[in-house]
Amino acid sequence: MQQRNGGRRKLQVAFLGGSTDSAIGQVHRIAIEMDQRYELVAGCFSRKSEPNLRTADAYGVAHDRVYGSLDDMLAAERARLDAILVLTPTDQHRDQVLACIASGVPVICEKALAASSADARQIKAALDKNSGFLAVTYNYTGYPMLRELRHLIEQGRFGAISQIHVEMPQEGFARLDARGNRPSPQDWRLRDGRSIPTVSLDLGTHVHSLTKFLTGESPRELVAIQDSFGHFDQVADNVLCIARYSGELTSNVWYGKSALGFRNGLRLRLFGRNGAAEWHQEHPEYLHLADVAGHKSTLDRGSGEATVANQARYTRFKVGHPAGFIEAFANYYTDVADALEAYHRDNGAPFPPYVFGIDAALEGLNMLEAITSSSTKKSWVSVST
Repeated sequence: MQQRNGGRRKLQVAFLGGSTDSAIGQVHRIAIEMDQRYELVAGCFSRKSEPNLRTADAYGVAHDRVYGSLDDMLAAERARLDAILVLTPTDQHRDQVLACIASGVPVICEKALAASSADARQIKAALDKNSGFLAVTYNYTGYPMLRELRHLIEQGRFGAISQIHVEMPQEGFARLDARGNRPSPQDWRLRDGRSIPTVSLDLGTHVHSLTKFLTGESPRELVAIQDSFGHFDQVADNVLCIARYSGELTSNVWYGKSALGFRNGLRLRLFGRNGAAEWHQEHPEYLHLADVAGHKSTLDRGSGEATVANQARYTRFKVGHPAGFIEAFANYYTDVADALEAYHRDNGAPFPPYVFGIDAALEGLNMLEAITSSSTKKSWVSVST
């Protein structure tokens, strides 16, 4: 029997990938459970039998609903599932997402949606043909103070936005462990695609999604460089980009995995005619503000001035106990649950404003391909639309 939450039926979902051995599987597992909107009932967690069954035990999934392949899971489960969560490496996404769409099963896909814009266009065509559902997870947009910032922008607090600077430096490809050994990333992270390097699929997608989430603007042209500064010369691990967006917005972007001292240095700064804002992922409860008169202030989630970030849905525990990365993921998953319920109730219902689908994902991949092209040509390039 399907469980209910306050009279609401839990969405029945399966994982493709996401074993306990993966980098992100347990995060997704915790995030979907946090607000009791989903029930994980089936999975193909790994191609290997032992971790597949071990993960099922850890996640509380019955062995008779564990499968050795996506095809087997779709054959047995498609009539019983509300969605499949695709949590495999990016280069596998296209064929897996297409198989789910062809079977009529809605998809929630870990970013990046695909390894190229061509793959994403195939997915878009399949969605249109089958009236399918696709949401892509960009969890950083779930932070309450970023949603507060979006609200302030929409209310005109900063006036016309002229600049946004987003950076996401990390050190994973440069830092040594306590014994002086080089890092050992997963194999798929050490292979770059022809049109987009893995560091862009991993980090650049977040940079694009945050700019899109906050401003609604689209990249039009850019100039960029890609370098390899860490221990793995075969892949790019540092990207710098200047981009011009619609709405006369200028963007400065930096992301990479060779910035020693940064575990995850995600930071954004936004400047408008009447004010500015700054937010750091490592201090997520605070939004630093400045106005045209030179006044500086700090807005926190518990402030009486906050009108979005202090909503009950974001206050799982009282303010002063920071909500972090997994809570942000859960916030996003709650928005996806709303979108899924609307889809099952009324196919074609518009997405809630916080959920990213195929169009935003495709735009992001177009931008990442333009970054690679600009770095190769050493010149400004246009971003495909």
